[in-house]
Amino acid sequence: MGQIFVSLSAILLVAVFRSQTVNYPKTAARLPDLIGWVVVLLACLAIVQVLFDWRRQRAAGTLVVFPAPDWRAVGIGGAFLALILIYALSINMVGYLIATPLFMLIPFLILRPIGRVAAIATAGTVTVFIWLVFFWFLRLSIPLFPVF
Repeated sequence: MGQIFVSLSAILLVAVFRSQTVNYPKTAARLPDLIGWVVVLLACLAIVQVLFDWRRQRAAGTLVVFPAPDWRAVGIGGAFLALILIYALSINMVGYLIATPLFMLIPFLILRPIGRVAAIATAGTVTVFIWLVFFWFLRLSIPLFPVF
């Protein structure tokens, strides 16, 4: 059931981000639209996978639609969802060059899926890559620094 919730949340986030790209030039909106469609497709496939798993479990007599929740996983998911929303809302205030590395470093340094050096290198590389695509290549006027 959690996978369905996460998938529906991803679809909702795509809708929120899509509403923010409405005023982008047509060519600039293509990449976010493409990424959004990919996320929606993957979310729908995840829902279908859960439904097939439920069908197989029902046939085996082991179906549990609402298993006992893993509260740590729920907390991590909720915190990450909140972080995504804060990131989306904060870009206009603190600027892209501060919000993006923070958005990446916070979960990296708290959850530690990779080492510190790799986390910093990944955050820096992704920030530079996205800056090159959106600011330099697509020429979008995104706020790079804090606005006071």
